Amino acid sequence: MIQREQADFFLAEAYNAALRAGAKIMEIYTRYDDFFVGLKADSTPITIADREAHTLIKHYLSATRIPLLSEEGRDLYFDERRGWDLYWLVDPLDGTEEFIKRNGEFTVNIALMVDNRPYLGVIYLPTTETIYFSDPDRGSFCKTGVRPEMGAKYTIGQLFGGARRLPSATERNTPLKIALSRSHESDQVREHILRLQERVGEVQIVEYGSSLKMCLVAEGSVDCYLRTTPTSEWDTAAGEAIVRGAGCRIVALNGEPLRYNEESLENPPFICLTQYLNGYEWQR
Repeated sequence: MIQREQADFFLAEAYNAALRAGAKIMEIYTRYDDFFVGLKADSTPITIADREAHTLIKHYLSATRIPLLSEEGRDLYFDERRGWDLYWLVDPLDGTEEFIKRNGEFTVNIALMVDNRPYLGVIYLPTTETIYFSDPDRGSFCKTGVRPEMGAKYTIGQLFGGARRLPSATERNTPLKIALSRSHESDQVREHILRLQERVGEVQIVEYGSSLKMCLVAEGSVDCYLRTTPTSEWDTAAGEAIVRGAGCRIVALNGEPLRYNEESLENPPFICLTQYLNGYEWQR
């Protein structure tokens, strides 16, 4: 059982780690002409910013003495991590393709996992200086004008100063807004949208990169985020903590909750819904 003082410490550490990683990412984003793009084993791109943000976050969070599972870390065999009941789950640069395209839609994702469930989450968008974070007791929040800083050392009180509680919206959008991935989409997702449209009427599709889509659901700026193409656990953990803290929900398309620290780290197709669609039961 995590005590209040411990939760505050972990949240502040995750917040500061995200800002520090954001500073490193923006240094590369604004000063480098070549991002030294390579391909990982799964054929997805990796840049020098992914690697350096990972190294920075790993070093900073090592002070918590909690193990860390990161997209850019070494592969950890299931037998090595299956017994973890407390660990960090990190995507140091979510939206690498958006980073390469220089469209600004990339994030730093950090989640603290307790008993294989997202306990708290931080998502930072360094290009807009916007940070989203969740606390299991207080809920979820958004704060703007938070500059990326290599020496970030905010206290727990400073985190909440000027932050707004989520969701911001007081009702669903008209027409209903569905967020899709800007760089990853399938024919299957269009079929699901048609079925959703039959149930709820007119819909408007908007496209964004990275975990920003989950943050917009938590805000209420969009009503639904549907994903049928592959994602991994580090893509959704911080976002799930934030959407749940805002009264929203995320489920696999079969209605089951997302599961973490599985042998395969790949998520099933899922849907993320605002609280104003909580009465809508998704069926495959």
